Amino acid sequence: MKRLALLLFALCPSLMAASPNVLIIFADDLGYADIGVHGGKELPTPNIDALAASGVRCTNGYVTAPYCSPSRAGFLTGRAQTRFGHEFNPHVGDEAKLGLPLTERTIANEMHEAGYATALIGKWHQGFDAAHHPQSRGFDEFFGFLVGGHNYLLHKDAEPEFGSAHSHNMIYRGRSVEPQEGYLTDIFTDEALAFMNKNTQKPWFLYLAFNAVHTPLEIPEKHQSRLPAEVTNPARRAYLSLLIGLDDALGRIAAELKAKHPDTMVCFVSDNGGSGKKPFFATNTGVNIPLRGDKGQTWEGGIRVPFFVSWPGKLPAGKVYHEMVSTLDFLPTALAAAGGESGANSASKLEGVNLIPFLNGTNTAAPHDMLAWRFGPQKAIRMGQWKLVDARDMEAKTQSGWQLYDLNADISEQKNLAAEKPEKETELVAAWDACNAQNIPPQWHGSPNEDPTSPQKAAGKGKKGK
Repeated sequence: MKRLALLLFALCPSLMAASPNVLIIFADDLGYADIGVHGGKELPTPNIDALAASGVRCTNGYVTAPYCSPSRAGFLTGRAQTRFGHEFNPHVGDEAKLGLPLTERTIANEMHEAGYATALIGKWHQGFDAAHHPQSRGFDEFFGFLVGGHNYLLHKDAEPEFGSAHSHNMIYRGRSVEPQEGYLTDIFTDEALAFMNKNTQKPWFLYLAFNAVHTPLEIPEKHQSRLPAEVTNPARRAYLSLLIGLDDALGRIAAELKAKHPDTMVCFVSDNGGSGKKPFFATNTGVNIPLRGDKGQTWEGGIRVPFFVSWPGKLPAGKVYHEMVSTLDFLPTALAAAGGESGANSASKLEGVNLIPFLNGTNTAAPHDMLAWRFGPQKAIRMGQWKLVDARDMEAKTQSGWQLYDLNADISEQKNLAAEKPEKETELVAAWDACNAQNIPPQWHGSPNEDPTSPQKAAGKGKKGK
């Protein structure tokens, strides 16, 4: 059926006109409580809030890991990244093995085969050799950076620098570095609009992966006057500046979609929770209240994130949805919207579900009976209202041990009920063990500055390294 659809498209592109565009937007390290729709007060975020109001806001939206690269690997494949050893950021080791394993199919592979123009604009962080490059993984076009972080204030005459965790003035168009001038969030937005508007003959799939609001905390001059005077912490002011840039970008994108691409499904999410506390080098002052914990932890603050899905005329506007959903679901949801089906070698492995019938109300069951996480020694499982978690104190580097919480009554994970409900703890431990039996060992470890689970040393930085 899929090959027939592709053949029909090749013979007559107008037959595919009904296929919607699909836009998946990732923020980076966005604090759960820093946006207005989640109670943020310091800085207005009207465009992020408007996106939430235009579709379905999922209050129990989860990523697959509390950290950048593994979280994205789960989204890209529709599978828990621990199934294929992508447990940490791919910064240290053999470049040929670092990154999303070549055995895995991506959402871009699937959408490309469904007849879509595909692009990644922004952060990749899934490996940086030729075989792991986005254009080797299903993306027709790539504009962005390959590693975990990048500066925002770009200058064409600056010397590019490459490090396996952070690059500087090293933005690629395709496989070649292209010097840029300006503010990176704006540049990515410009590129996104250009990609949308040049693909008029067939539907497009765009993964727009902003690095905002990840470090470095840089403030462009144009944002200075918009920062709240009552916020005096320099780092917090810089973080809010990055949030201004992100919100402005979403406003520009929303206006363009409304004017020229109304039949577009938009998914918005953060790759993990805000990074409000040390010892991470990427601490950005993000706030996750009322959630406990931060980026890098299996507390709710590390894995529960802003999560919106909007599709005018196909999904209800202004709906709030309370069942568990996951970024694992983006691949099957996008493919269902496109009218495609997963490739034969990956269909049986997918762990996500098509969210459309759940979000539009035609299926009243819960999309997931259970979600589970492993990040080094940290682990968690959620079944219904119950969450069992063994998290790490990042500064003391000690484990909490299994703790049980009723998230319906205790979203902040403050009252450990393990002693009161030993039978529930036993049930969830058994379920986590069964899920973990399908995982494999990590295929590499990240640097200690990022993954406190690893003894490895951080890779250095070099000039024009890639």
